[in-house]
Amino acid sequence: MKQDGTDRPPDRSDKRIHAALPIRVTYWDKEVKPRLATACTYDISPRGARVTALPGLAGVGEILAVEQGRNKAWCRVVWVGDDSSQRRGQMGIQCIDSDATLWKAELRYMQEQYDPMAPEGLLGRMKWIGSLDRDRRRYRRFQVAGLVELLRHGADTGSLQSELKDLSSFGCLVTSKDPMVAGTDVKLSLRVANYDLRLKGRVLHASGNLVLGIEFRQIRKGDRQLLDHLLQKLDVPDLATKPMAEAARISG
Repeated sequence: MKQDGTDRPPDRSDKRIHAALPIRVTYWDKEVKPRLATACTYDISPRGARVTALPGLAGVGEILAVEQGRNKAWCRVVWVGDDSSQRRGQMGIQCIDSDATLWKAELRYMQEQYDPMAPEGLLGRMKWIGSLDRDRRRYRRFQVAGLVELLRHGADTGSLQSELKDLSSFGCLVTSKDPMVAGTDVKLSLRVANYDLRLKGRVLHASGNLVLGIEFRQIRKGDRQLLDHLLQKLDVPDLATKPMAEAARISG
Protein backbone atom coordinates (compact mmCIF):
# COMPACT_ATOMS: atom_id res chain seq x y z
CA MET A 1 0.00 0.00 0.00
CA LYS A 2 1.61 3.18 -1.12
CA GLN A 3 0.52 6.49 0.36
CA ASP A 4 2.46 9.35 -1.21
CA GLY A 5 3.90 11.68 1.38
CA THR A 6 2.51 9.70 4.32
CA ASP A 7 5.39 7.38 5.18
CA ARG A 8 7.07 9.91 7.45
CA PRO A 9 5.46 10.10 10.91
CA PRO A 10 4.83 13.62 12.19
CA ASP A 11 7.64 15.28 14.16
CA ARG A 12 6.83 14.91 17.86
CA SER A 13 8.15 15.31 21.36
CA ASP A 14 5.64 13.12 23.20
CA LYS A 15 6.84 10.11 25.12
CA ARG A 16 6.57 6.79 23.29
CA ILE A 17 7.08 3.39 24.90
CA HIS A 18 7.83 0.14 23.09
CA ALA A 19 4.95 -2.18 23.90
CA ALA A 20 3.30 -5.04 21.99
CA LEU A 21 -0.39 -4.89 22.92
CA PRO A 22 -3.22 -6.67 21.07
CA ILE A 23 -6.04 -4.42 19.88
CA ARG A 24 -9.37 -4.89 18.11
CA VAL A 25 -10.18 -2.46 15.32
CA THR A 26 -13.45 -1.71 13.54
CA TYR A 27 -13.03 0.27 10.31
CA TRP A 28 -14.37 0.79 6.83
CA ASP A 29 -12.45 -0.57 3.85
CA LYS A 30 -12.03 0.93 0.37
CA GLU A 31 -15.45 -0.42 -0.64
CA VAL A 32 -16.99 1.33 2.39
CA LYS A 33 -17.77 -1.99 4.04
CA PRO A 34 -17.34 -2.38 7.82
CA ARG A 35 -14.55 -4.74 8.87
CA LEU A 36 -13.36 -6.09 12.20
CA ALA A 37 -9.69 -6.99 12.58
CA THR A 38 -7.07 -7.63 15.23
CA ALA A 39 -3.78 -5.74 15.25
CA CYS A 40 -0.81 -5.17 17.52
CA THR A 41 1.02 -2.07 18.73
CA TYR A 42 4.74 -1.45 18.20
CA ASP A 43 4.88 1.49 20.56
CA ILE A 44 2.35 3.62 22.45
CA SER A 45 1.98 7.18 23.70
CA PRO A 46 -0.73 8.90 25.77
CA ARG A 47 -2.57 9.97 22.61
CA GLY A 48 -1.63 7.44 19.96
CA ALA A 49 0.33 4.43 18.80
CA ARG A 50 2.27 2.82 15.98
CA VAL A 51 0.44 -0.37 14.98
CA THR A 52 0.35 -3.09 12.34
CA ALA A 53 -1.41 -1.96 9.17
CA LEU A 54 -4.96 -3.09 8.38
CA PRO A 55 -5.89 -4.90 5.15
CA GLY A 56 -8.04 -2.88 2.77
CA LEU A 57 -7.75 0.35 4.74
CA ALA A 58 -8.70 3.38 2.64
CA GLY A 59 -5.75 5.44 3.89
CA VAL A 60 -4.69 8.45 5.94
CA GLY A 61 -7.52 10.29 7.63
CA GLU A 62 -9.73 7.25 8.14
CA ILE A 63 -11.54 6.97 11.49
CA LEU A 64 -11.23 3.73 13.47
CA ALA A 65 -12.89 2.33 16.57
CA VAL A 66 -10.02 0.85 18.62
CA GLU A 67 -10.47 -1.45 21.63
CA GLN A 68 -7.79 -2.57 24.06
CA GLY A 69 -9.06 -4.66 26.95
CA ARG A 70 -12.10 -2.83 28.31
CA ASN A 71 -10.99 0.51 26.86
CA LYS A 72 -12.39 1.87 23.60
CA ALA A 73 -11.63 5.06 21.68
CA TRP A 74 -12.08 6.64 18.27
CA CYS A 75 -8.80 7.17 16.44
CA ARG A 76 -7.62 8.70 13.20
CA VAL A 77 -4.98 7.23 10.86
CA VAL A 78 -2.22 9.86 10.64
CA TRP A 79 0.33 8.03 8.50
CA VAL A 80 0.74 4.75 6.59
CA GLY A 81 4.09 3.12 5.87
CA ASP A 82 5.22 3.02 2.26
CA ASP A 83 5.78 -0.45 0.76
CA SER A 84 9.40 0.44 -0.03
CA SER A 85 10.23 1.83 3.42
CA GLN A 86 11.25 0.35 6.77
CA ARG A 87 7.72 1.11 8.01
CA ARG A 88 6.09 -1.21 5.51
CA GLY A 89 3.10 -2.89 7.12
CA GLN A 90 2.80 -0.22 9.84
CA MET A 91 0.65 2.83 10.46
CA GLY A 92 0.24 5.57 13.04
CA ILE A 93 -3.02 6.27 14.83
CA GLN A 94 -4.03 9.21 17.02
CA CYS A 95 -6.88 9.30 19.51
CA ILE A 96 -9.56 11.90 18.73
CA ASP A 97 -11.52 11.38 21.95
CA SER A 98 -10.34 14.11 24.30
CA ASP A 99 -11.06 12.08 27.45
CA ALA A 100 -10.11 8.60 26.26
CA THR A 101 -6.80 6.85 27.00
CA LEU A 102 -6.40 3.35 25.64
CA TRP A 103 -3.23 2.42 27.54
CA LYS A 104 -3.57 4.30 30.82
CA ALA A 105 -2.64 1.31 32.98
CA GLU A 106 0.36 0.37 30.83
CA LEU A 107 1.71 3.93 30.78
CA ARG A 108 1.26 4.29 34.54
CA TYR A 109 3.19 1.06 35.13
CA MET A 110 6.01 2.25 32.88
CA GLN A 111 6.40 5.61 34.67
CA GLU A 112 9.03 4.35 37.11
CA GLN A 113 10.62 1.67 34.94
CA TYR A 114 14.18 2.54 33.86
CA ASP A 115 16.55 1.24 31.20
CA PRO A 116 20.38 1.25 31.51
CA MET A 117 22.27 3.97 29.67
CA ALA A 118 25.96 3.05 29.77
CA PRO A 119 27.83 -0.24 30.32
CA GLU A 120 28.97 -0.92 33.87
CA GLY A 121 32.45 -2.05 34.81
CA LEU A 122 35.93 -1.13 33.63
CA LEU A 123 35.84 -3.18 30.40
CA GLY A 124 32.49 -1.76 29.44
CA ARG A 125 33.67 1.78 30.15
CA MET A 126 36.81 1.27 28.03
CA LYS A 127 34.67 0.10 25.11
CA TRP A 128 32.30 3.01 25.67
CA ILE A 129 35.15 5.55 25.69
CA GLY A 130 36.48 3.95 22.51
CA SER A 131 33.10 4.43 20.86
CA LEU A 132 33.14 8.08 21.93
CA ASP A 133 36.50 8.58 20.22
CA ARG A 134 35.15 7.05 17.01
CA ASP A 135 31.95 9.09 17.00
CA ARG A 136 32.48 12.27 18.99
CA ARG A 137 29.85 14.22 17.09
CA ARG A 138 27.16 11.90 18.39
CA TYR A 139 28.20 12.45 22.02
CA ARG A 140 29.08 16.13 21.91
CA ARG A 141 27.71 18.46 24.57
CA PHE A 142 25.22 21.18 23.75
CA GLN A 143 24.79 24.37 25.71
CA VAL A 144 21.09 24.70 26.45
CA ALA A 145 18.95 26.34 29.11
CA GLY A 146 16.70 24.13 31.20
CA LEU A 147 15.57 23.21 34.69
CA VAL A 148 16.75 20.18 36.67
CA GLU A 149 15.34 18.78 39.89
CA LEU A 150 17.89 16.66 41.76
CA LEU A 151 17.04 14.09 44.42
CA ARG A 152 19.71 12.14 46.27
CA HIS A 153 19.40 8.37 45.95
CA GLY A 154 17.33 6.91 48.75
CA ALA A 155 15.82 10.25 49.77
CA ASP A 156 12.05 10.73 49.53
CA THR A 157 12.14 14.50 50.04
CA GLY A 158 14.60 17.37 49.83
CA SER A 159 14.99 17.75 46.08
CA LEU A 160 17.29 20.51 44.81
CA GLN A 161 16.22 22.94 42.11
CA SER A 162 19.08 23.39 39.65
CA GLU A 163 19.77 24.91 36.26
CA LEU A 164 20.93 22.96 33.24
CA LYS A 165 24.09 24.29 31.57
CA ASP A 166 24.81 21.67 28.92
CA LEU A 167 23.57 18.26 27.81
CA SER A 168 24.84 15.19 25.96
CA SER A 169 23.69 11.63 25.34
CA PHE A 170 25.28 10.38 28.54
CA GLY A 171 25.52 13.31 30.93
CA CYS A 172 24.91 16.92 31.79
CA LEU A 173 26.37 19.92 33.61
CA VAL A 174 24.18 21.71 36.16
CA THR A 175 24.50 24.50 38.70
CA SER A 176 23.16 23.75 42.17
CA LYS A 177 22.42 25.92 45.19
CA ASP A 178 23.65 23.19 47.53
CA PRO A 179 26.90 21.22 47.33
CA MET A 180 27.11 17.53 46.42
CA VAL A 181 30.22 15.40 46.63
CA ALA A 182 31.52 13.32 43.74
CA GLY A 183 30.11 9.81 43.81
CA THR A 184 26.62 10.85 44.96
CA ASP A 185 23.86 8.91 43.19
CA VAL A 186 20.94 11.11 42.13
CA LYS A 187 17.60 11.05 40.36
CA LEU A 188 17.05 13.83 37.83
CA SER A 189 13.89 15.39 36.46
CA LEU A 190 15.06 17.36 33.45
CA ARG A 191 12.95 19.95 31.65
CA VAL A 192 13.99 21.64 28.38
CA ALA A 193 11.26 23.49 26.49
CA ASN A 194 8.39 20.95 26.51
CA TYR A 195 10.67 17.93 26.89
CA ASP A 196 10.28 16.20 30.25
CA LEU A 197 12.91 13.53 31.00
CA ARG A 198 13.66 11.44 34.07
CA LEU A 199 17.03 9.82 34.65
CA LYS A 200 19.26 8.31 37.31
CA GLY A 201 22.92 9.21 37.46
CA ARG A 202 26.02 9.88 39.51
CA VAL A 203 27.90 13.07 40.29
CA LEU A 204 31.32 12.65 38.65
CA HIS A 205 32.79 15.98 39.69
CA ALA A 206 31.76 19.03 41.71
CA SER A 207 33.54 22.36 41.59
CA GLY A 208 33.70 24.98 44.31
CA ASN A 209 31.21 27.23 42.51
CA LEU A 210 28.52 24.52 42.83
CA VAL A 211 28.75 23.26 39.25
CA LEU A 212 28.06 19.51 39.05
CA GLY A 213 29.04 17.14 36.27
CA ILE A 214 26.57 14.23 36.21
CA GLU A 215 26.85 10.97 34.30
CA PHE A 216 23.58 9.33 33.29
CA ARG A 217 23.25 5.69 34.36
CA GLN A 218 19.57 4.91 33.71
CA ILE A 219 16.72 6.56 31.83
CA ARG A 220 12.97 6.17 32.23
CA LYS A 221 11.38 3.84 29.68
CA GLY A 222 10.34 5.76 26.61
CA ASP A 223 12.59 8.74 27.39
CA ARG A 224 15.62 7.52 25.40
CA GLN A 225 13.87 8.43 22.14
CA LEU A 226 12.90 11.81 23.58
CA LEU A 227 16.50 12.55 24.58
CA ASP A 228 17.79 11.56 21.14
CA HIS A 229 15.12 13.70 19.51
CA LEU A 230 16.04 16.68 21.67
CA LEU A 231 19.74 16.34 20.86
CA GLN A 232 18.96 16.16 17.15
CA LYS A 233 17.05 19.42 17.48
CA LEU A 234 19.98 20.98 19.30
CA ASP A 235 22.41 19.85 16.61
CA VAL A 236 21.72 23.01 14.61
CA PRO A 237 24.32 25.82 14.41
CA ASP A 238 23.69 28.65 16.89
CA LEU A 239 20.41 27.22 18.20
CA ALA A 240 21.88 25.40 21.20
CA THR A 241 23.50 28.51 22.63
CA LYS A 242 20.39 30.69 22.52
CA PRO A 243 18.40 31.45 25.70
CA MET A 244 15.37 29.51 26.91
CA ALA A 245 12.89 31.58 24.95
CA GLU A 246 14.69 30.59 21.76
CA ALA A 247 15.26 27.02 22.89
CA ALA A 248 11.50 26.61 23.25
CA ARG A 249 11.29 26.75 19.47
CA ILE A 250 12.85 23.29 19.26
CA SER A 251 9.78 21.77 20.83
CA GLY A 252 7.98 21.13 17.56
